[in-house]
Amino acid sequence: MVASQTKRRADIIALLKTMPLLEGIQASTLSLLARDAAMLRYKRDETVYQRGSVPTGLFFVLQGGIKLLALEPDGREKVIELFTEMRFFGEIGVFRLSRYRARTQAVRTTRLLHVPSDALRQAVREDHELALRMLSEVSGRVQALIESISQTAPLHTYKRVAAYLIEQDGVGGAEPGWVRLAAPKCTIASMLNMSSEAMSRALRKLRDARMIEGGGRDIRIVDYDSLSALLNGRCPLSAPRGGGADVPGACG
Repeated sequence: MVASQTKRRADIIALLKTMPLLEGIQASTLSLLARDAAMLRYKRDETVYQRGSVPTGLFFVLQGGIKLLALEPDGREKVIELFTEMRFFGEIGVFRLSRYRARTQAVRTTRLLHVPSDALRQAVREDHELALRMLSEVSGRVQALIESISQTAPLHTYKRVAAYLIEQDGVGGAEPGWVRLAAPKCTIASMLNMSSEAMSRALRKLRDARMIEGGGRDIRIVDYDSLSALLNGRCPLSAPRGGGADVPGACG
């Protein structure tokens, strides 16, 4: 029994060491976080925690992905953020000691590592390096959210998609110049404040302009300079095709 518990903790510590947040963190902190940590598995569309539920701890994504959902004024749910492999979520409720104000749901079969609240708070109190890293990560998320809000409303749909592709270039194990969609298109479209159909049309326009190739989960950026110029207003738009919306033309 003792041997199995020792091996279990060693296995969890090994997993924690692979998380970017904990890379190089002192052994005593890792041991504390691993003490009562647990592996969890969720099916696609299964809820991790509900809006209004009491926080239980921090979640690391080992495999799969999690979407954060908030309620819009009309009662519909909107995707606010996607947490992919090696990222963490759930920390806001833990540190604010308040109930969750959003819901999280698996975008596909997902494995998580759950670190209980008490262990996390103790680790942050004792390890200032961990505290600074968490503060940096959360601050980065706030900045990214501000930028997302400022860009979403005024931009054409294809520009929002272009911005997302540039941001995701090489992320999540993809090769440079490739984007692997971390969730179904309907989920990403919600996060970009557009319908799934609008996102498909935007991807088609970018393919027609020879800026990208592919249309499934894996997309290759063919012309990064033109894609970037499109966002900066330096890429001209071609005349509408067949009386439809403007189509971006490749920039020379």
